Amino acid sequence: MGARLSYAKVVDRETFYVRHGGKLHPGLDNEIVINGEPGEAGAFLVLRGWGEDHGTFTERWHIEGPGGVLLYESAPREIHLASKEHIERLEDEVADLKIESAADKYSVVFTLDENVVARVSFRVKVPAH
Repeated sequence: MGARLSYAKVVDRETFYVRHGGKLHPGLDNEIVINGEPGEAGAFLVLRGWGEDHGTFTERWHIEGPGGVLLYESAPREIHLASKEHIERLEDEVADLKIESAADKYSVVFTLDENVVARVSFRVKVPAH
């Protein structure tokens, strides 16, 4: 299996569409917002692109909190990479996820065909009022 994660971002939906015009760029911070501690996260996006191989793979991902606590699991998704030059761009939205505290130690863990292939860290923050 040679599929590689070309990019991954975990971003607050409003920040992504309103402040950044729905455009990915390298300086886009991986962070989501909660409405207090503990609190619920506003809607956020898990954006990613797979490439560098061809074939069909089963992708899954999950969110881990500090200490590796499982917070969310995605449904499996079949992805098809048509060629080595093609990047398959995927987007999922998560809303109302309950999170205990703001911290920098959250991760999205990606698997292809049951093998962990990538981990992306993101920050959870409480907005200043």
